Amino acid sequence: MIEDGPPPMPDAAEARALQALQQAIGQDLEIKRRLGRGSMADVYLAKELELGRLVAVKVLLPMHVQDETARRRFEREAKAAASLDHPNVVQVFRFGRLPDETPYLVMRFIRGRTMEERLAAEGRLPVDVARDVLLGVASALAAAHERGIVHRDVRPANILWDEQTGHAMLSDFGIAAILVTSGEEVSRLTKTGQRVGDPRYLSPEQLMDEDLTELADMYAFGILGYMLLAGEGPYEAKNNTQWISGHLSGDPRDLGRLRPDVDPDVADLLRRCLNRNPNHRPKATDAARVLAGEAERTTRVPVRRAGSLGGVEAAADLQQLIRRRVPQIVLVAAAAGFGLMELVGLLVEMGTLPSLVFDLTLPFVGSAVSAATVIAWFHGERGRQQTNVLEWVLLSIIGVAWLTVSSWIALRA
Repeated sequence: MIEDGPPPMPDAAEARALQALQQAIGQDLEIKRRLGRGSMADVYLAKELELGRLVAVKVLLPMHVQDETARRRFEREAKAAASLDHPNVVQVFRFGRLPDETPYLVMRFIRGRTMEERLAAEGRLPVDVARDVLLGVASALAAAHERGIVHRDVRPANILWDEQTGHAMLSDFGIAAILVTSGEEVSRLTKTGQRVGDPRYLSPEQLMDEDLTELADMYAFGILGYMLLAGEGPYEAKNNTQWISGHLSGDPRDLGRLRPDVDPDVADLLRRCLNRNPNHRPKATDAARVLAGEAERTTRVPVRRAGSLGGVEAAADLQQLIRRRVPQIVLVAAAAGFGLMELVGLLVEMGTLPSLVFDLTLPFVGSAVSAATVIAWFHGERGRQQTNVLEWVLLSIIGVAWLTVSSWIALRA
């Protein structure tokens, strides 16, 4: 939805089409010109005469008007987008039908290019720009998911950059799924085995025709991140077959190697989005926190992907632990504990301290190293982090164990 410079003069056929649409749509909208055509609809630039604002009018293509599934998808887009009031979602103002029952919707006109157009023209984006785009998309998805809406088609072509506000805008909810958890019963709009969407961005569960949750969007979000930051996908794929193979059995390439100046937190976030197990992907709200500069406050559990090489996953888990500084903190705590035991042992041999002190030092060092491990797991990563219930429970267990063992040793002496 872009308007740069004077519009080209329409040919005779298009001029007749514009005139016919103007007559059909009524007098409150002045159709200016066609902005573009997709697989499902034409998009026109128009002016709302009463409010004096430019809008985009999306009209279902004539070839789909008799297709009930296509009409329902189109109506679903209007319903899903209209229910979201968010600065990163293209707002739908109203839905209507032409006299011949062709559905159309009127939405906000965005002056700017899609991310697909921008990638084609510029290649990969500057890191700070890509991060802003991803943050906007994550925020929009969080709002959609909160209302039980799964977009199912997150890709650069459906993300616009609003030049006036400097916001990334998520659009095209045409194949969105409304979850039963949202309180609305909706029939499935795809037949079994029928894949809808760009194969480059389909999650494994979409490819396997399994039930979808909002975490399917987060898989596509991971692909999107690679495209924006690296200018290429996470898999070595040149055609749809190779992309599908990558989704089902491939391991994503190291984004840090493809784009060394990417923040490790962002690279790790996108890698976890590509986990084939949906339950181990971050939620949109978690992604927004990371992209906003806040470390995730949830415990990250290392997982094994089906079909992955064990050595590759083990290396990834070790890299994750090192980045969280768990081994470094535990080694320092263990070295300090060993040094304390050596010192106490020396003082006991010299007769300066009783042997009971050395016996009590053993459980103290063991508990201290265990506590350091817990603290490192929850607080070793960069960024603002807060304690949570699990951390307090583990530290309490360690404290109780230390007191119990120490009391038993003292009573035996």
